[in-house]
Amino acid sequence: MAQQLGEIQYAMEGTRPVVELVVPHGTKLLDLAKATDSISKQLLPKIGPRGCQACISGVHFTIRERLENVVQVDLETGKIQSH
Repeated sequence: MAQQLGEIQYAMEGTRPVVELVVPHGTKLLDLAKATDSISKQLLPKIGPRGCQACISGVHFTIRERLENVVQVDLETGKIQSH
């Protein structure tokens, strides 16, 4: 079975840190819970102040699932890449 990898994107500019977790289509809730726990313990303490271990207040946190169908577009020309 292929390894399922998510992607964490974050920015610290502005008044609050912003974190986005992008997961593969069909990710199970249990796997999502493991990932958010790791983010809370390993990443958030490095990018934003917190009052307690479980708290993510003060951080904008978005979870997004990748859609099944992806088409790439060349941003310079606007041309859609064929498969």
